[in-house]
Formats: sequence, structure tokens, C-alpha cells
Amino acid sequence: MSSADVHIVIQLIQESDIGILTETVRESLVECKYDRVDTEQMVLACSEIGHNALRHGKGGTAVIYELKEGKVIRVVIRDKGPGIPNIDLAKREGYTTVKTSLGLGLEGAQRLVDHFEINSKTSEGTEVILEKYRPLPKEIVDYGLVSIPDNQYNYNGDQYVLKEYDGDSLLIGVIDGPGQGYDAHSIAQTCKQFVENNYRKSLTELLAALNSLMKESNDETGITCSLARITPKKITYAGLGDTHAYIEIDNTTSVTLRNQEGRAGYVHRIKKDKMTDSFSKSVQVIICSDGIKTIHENIDNNNNAQQLANTLFDRYHRPHGDATIIIAKYSL
Repeated sequence: MSSADVHIVIQLIQESDIGILTETVRESLVECKYDRVDTEQMVLACSEIGHNALRHGKGGTAVIYELKEGKVIRVVIRDKGPGIPNIDLAKREGYTTVKTSLGLGLEGAQRLVDHFEINSKTSEGTEVILEKYRPLPKEIVDYGLVSIPDNQYNYNGDQYVLKEYDGDSLLIGVIDGPGQGYDAHSIAQTCKQFVENNYRKSLTELLAALNSLMKESNDETGITCSLARITPKKITYAGLGDTHAYIEIDNTTSVTLRNQEGRAGYVHRIKKDKMTDSFSKSVQVIICSDGIKTIHENIDNNNNAQQLANTLFDRYHRPHGDATIIIAKYSL
């Protein structure tokens, strides 16, 4: 942690200490300018885990961290209990062994925060890490999105990925399911959830995992996918199949990003990330499904991201099929 980071230690010995924990967490998030929903979600999650530590874990400690000038709020709760023998069971929705518990359980608490991690050893206690990330302000990142299903279907076989994290980073992408309709939607949605749940993996690892998941399914077509990760001063891109993407760094000419050929589920080996580059001021990435034709012209960036997405969609979408375009303009 840097010298600017803040941490507060709270002992969890009796029931009243949970109130001290939740009020301190609330004060930290309010002071760091989190909105009311994010604040109360974090408070509720910490209350549940704090009660678990007190009732199951013979008490313990909670440490509240304000990281990256408040962009990340981390709470680490450790207890002295017997540990959790089956974490998967304990995380099952509605599972609780305490009648007076809030009833959220570990799975419920996990859904309330942006990052949730459990480390537990039998007879040695349990550590739970909860994090909330302050949303990136519009001055840092501007998004544009248009995603429309084929006009003959009610379900969109395209899904988009948008995951902000660490208060300064994001993962975006497009997943194009096989064909159109409900089956394509269901497969693409499952892949999207996997990517967003495992967003810290490298892009190569994510594509390799999707390739393995599709091989294990009964699908006979596979999916295509493009993913881009933007962190301060760095962008990484990887893609598979006929989704396509374009990048502009520090207001230079837009460059087309090339994908590995094939479809997830039918590729022998996923190659390393196709592109990693640095930027000093700004970066713009545009990702499209195959429902958008290849963009050959120089892209006019005078409009905001949503206006640009609308313009490009109107100009390049195909008459049939699902079509998606997502844009992120990131500025330091």
C-alpha cells in the first residue's frame, strides 16, 4: 500500500462491534464519494460477514482499507473459528446455520460487492475479502453501445462485456453466439457471465477457457469473441473469429485489430494476446459483432461515444442478423 492509503482496524468481540464496523464502512464510502446504492450494498455485505465471524468464528478482526485515493474500498474480515470445510456449499444461496442471521449467506454477500474472496483452513479460521470499486467518472471513460437482435427474433445472440474494476480499469468486449434466437442468446450469456466472473484472468486465458467450455458443450458451431482491457497507460486486445475491433491511441489514425481465425470450441490452441500497447493521453477502442460491416473510413471523433456508436451502427449494420457495437473512450 502507498503512504496515501488508509486502514482502520476494528476488533470483533461482541455484537455491538458489528455496528461499529458497519458505521465505519459507511463513513468510508460516503467520504470517498460512493453513491447510496453502492454504500448500502457494501455495508450489508460486511454486516453479514461480520456476524458470521462473531457467531461461527469466535470473533476476530475487520480491517477497512481506502486504496487508490478511495477508488477501492477493501474490507478484510478474519476470524478464529474452525474454518469452512466446504466453501462451495457455504456459498450456496440461502445457506445458513444461524437462525438469527440476516439470511444473505456468503453467496448473497458476494453478489453485493465487486470482488469477493474466501481463504479458509480447518482449525485455523477464515478470511473474507470484500471490495467495492468506485465507478469510473465520465471524464475518464465515455461509453457508447448499440446492440439489436435480428428482426425475426426476440432474443439477441450477441452479448457485450463491460466490467469496471480497481477504480481505474475496465474490460470490455463482444461475444457473438452461434446463429440467432434463444439458443444463441443463452450460450452467449453464459460465456459473458464466465468472462465477467473471471475478469482478472489474462485475455488469452479467458479465450482459452471459453474454447474449453464450448468444446464441452453440445454446440456444433462455437462462438466468436473480442475482448479489450484498458488500464492506466496500457491497452491489451485479443479476439477470435469474425468479431472485429478498431483502436486509436493518443488521437492517431484508427488501426484495425486482427483476430485469430476460428471459433471458440473448434480451435486447437489459443494464441497469445494479439496486441498490447501503451498510451500517454487517451485511447479509444471500438468492438463489433459480425452484424456490423468492416469499417474502412477514418473515424470522426468529434462526437461523444454514444453518438459515435449510433452513427457507425446506422452506417455499417447489416440488414439481417444480430448486430452489436460497443465503444470506450478512455482519457488520463
